[in-house]
Amino acid sequence: MEYLKVIAFTHHHIDLKSLGKLVICDQSLDSRLKNLQAELPVSEIFYIGTCNRVEFVFLTKEKTDKEFVTKFLTVLDMGLPAEFMERFLDNVTVYENEEAFNHLLRTSCSLESLVVGEKEILAQIRKAYENCRDAGFTGDYMRMIMD
Repeated sequence: MEYLKVIAFTHHHIDLKSLGKLVICDQSLDSRLKNLQAELPVSEIFYIGTCNRVEFVFLTKEKTDKEFVTKFLTVLDMGLPAEFMERFLDNVTVYENEEAFNHLLRTSCSLESLVVGEKEILAQIRKAYENCRDAGFTGDYMRMIMD
């Protein structure tokens, strides 16, 4: 699971109204992810956006410290005012390697959901992955994890 990373913004740490500021609409997702891959060493990526979470699952050799997450959000060009950027940076959860894989499994099984056991999250994650796969943002590594 080396190089697998997750940057997660969830209902556990951010109120839902604020979380909505991180949601990327379908029309701009491809261009934002292309820009991200052009600017940062991210070889594969998919984006999960639900009413309770915004997460980026990706591969990079870089350490995903606060500086990396700041650049990540800046490159995504979310148009966040400074006070929101700080709030998000203070409340982000970053998972790396095996911890990232375990988080993805726990999230897919609804163990990280606002209502544990809800049935929609697995389909939402599957659709998020498939959309990014079809757009060419994922490769063999993500395929082995997700298929």
